[in-house]
Amino acid sequence: MSYRRALHSQRKAYLPMKDFLLKIKSCYENLASCGEIISEHEHVTAILNGLPPEYESVITVVTASQVPYTVQGVSTILLDAETRQQVIVNEVPSSANLVSS
Repeated sequence: MSYRRALHSQRKAYLPMKDFLLKIKSCYENLASCGEIISEHEHVTAILNGLPPEYESVITVVTASQVPYTVQGVSTILLDAETRQQVIVNEVPSSANLVSS
């Protein structure tokens, strides 16, 4: 029971996405080692529920899809989204310098 609670209480916060996904996977594996099987849907839900507001657009796409996303599919989308956010953050100071020059 505590492993399941741990699974659903994980939050990304300031962790890199890869580390957050590994924490979720560790909880999943702990449950599996105790004979508790969680569905792909529950695994995906635990991931999505742990995301901060800046991932709301990804959450909307995944939850609105007619075809359920796999854990691997959601993980790929989230890692790509994090990379894109980092690129945008790194570009902002450059464009701010152009404006102030």
